[in-house]
Amino acid sequence: MVSFRVDEDDFVRLDALAHQTSCSRAEVLRRCLRGVRLKSTTDAQALTAVSRVHADLNRIGGLLKLAIREGVGDRSSYYGLNVELRDAIRQVSRAVERLAGQP
Repeated sequence: MVSFRVDEDDFVRLDALAHQTSCSRAEVLRRCLRGVRLKSTTDAQALTAVSRVHADLNRIGGLLKLAIREGVGDRSSYYGLNVELRDAIRQVSRAVERLAGQP
């Protein structure tokens, strides 16, 4: 077992790396000592979320285009699709903010 002190800034950076990689602080240090590249699980999760929402946006866009072209449904169905589209756009925005490192 090794014990040593680090200043506040280094401790914050170590905690951030541990959080981003879903590893313990000790595991982050071990990987750094071995020269292993740290992979961010946070970015992977955000990318998965963006991909899922992208598929939803395509589905909603296709349904809206079909409804308008075919004259299917009434205005309330268009309104519902519009609400779904806005929700999906909000989800994409949140995922992009996570990828950019914003809370």
